[in-house]
Amino acid sequence: MAYFVVAPMMVLLIIATMSVTSIQIFGQQGSFSAPQNIDATYAVSIVPGAAQKENTYHYYPQDIAVPTGTDVAWFNNDFGQPHTVTSGKPGAPDEGSVFNSGVMPATASSFFQFTFTKPGEYLYHCNIHPWRVASVTASNAFFTGNGFKIDIGSGATWNITDHPRVLLDIEPQTIPLDRSSPIGYNVTISEGQNNKTLISRLLTTPGDSLPLELISSQDNQTILYGPDFSSDGAYHIQSNFKKGSSYPINIEIVSINGKPVENPISVLFPFKTS
Repeated sequence: MAYFVVAPMMVLLIIATMSVTSIQIFGQQGSFSAPQNIDATYAVSIVPGAAQKENTYHYYPQDIAVPTGTDVAWFNNDFGQPHTVTSGKPGAPDEGSVFNSGVMPATASSFFQFTFTKPGEYLYHCNIHPWRVASVTASNAFFTGNGFKIDIGSGATWNITDHPRVLLDIEPQTIPLDRSSPIGYNVTISEGQNNKTLISRLLTTPGDSLPLELISSQDNQTILYGPDFSSDGAYHIQSNFKKGSSYPINIEIVSINGKPVENPISVLFPFKTS
C-alpha cells in the first residue's frame, strides 16, 4: 500500500455501550437529517439565530476540510430569515466568483449545493449578514491499498490545529458502485499508541463510497452520528483525537445488497495526526 499526495491544501438519543468504549449516536448539532433526496455528500446548516451578530455560529460546521469532488449542501435552518452562501470575503473584488447561492428563501426546503473540484481554501459569507466568514478547504491527497482508494480532506497527515474536522471518502475499487445495492462497511478506529479501540461500527451506504468525517474533541467519549441525509451522505465520528498520534482505521466490506460477503474485502489505513 502507498500514499499518493498531490498538492495537499490545503433528536432521538441512543447510547450504545461497548466493551471497548462508550459511544453516543445522535443527530448533528445545528443540522438535521434532511428528508429531501439530495445528491450531496456533506450538509452545512445556516443555524437558527444566524441573523443575530451575537449568535455563536452562522454556518455550522463553520470550517470543514473535504476531498476534492465533495458536494456540499447548505440548508437555511434559520426559518424566517433569508441568507446567502457567497464565496470570498465580504466586499472583496472576487466575492461570488466561485459560487453564489443568491438569496435563499427562509423556508424548510431552501438549500444550495456546490461541488469542490479543485484543491484550495474557499472562504465564504452571507451577503445579507456579512459579519462572519466560514471556510471549506479541499485537498486532492489520497491513499491506496488492497482494493481501496481513500481521499483525504486534510492531506496525508491530519493537522488537527489547522483542521479539527477532516472528511475521508472511502471508495472500494474492486466492486461496482451502482447506488442501488447497499454496501455494509465495518469501520474500526484504534488509538495506535496504546492499541485501544475507539469505535467499531457497521455503517451502510446506498451502493456508494463511504464519506466519513473525523472530529477532534476534548471530550473523552466517542460519538457517532449521521448520515447527513435521510439515507445518504457523510457519517461523523467525534473523539479525543490527539496531535502527534496514529489512528489506524480498518475498513471491511461485509455485505452487498443485504447479503454477507463470502470473502470480506478489507484495508488498514494508518492515519497519522500532527
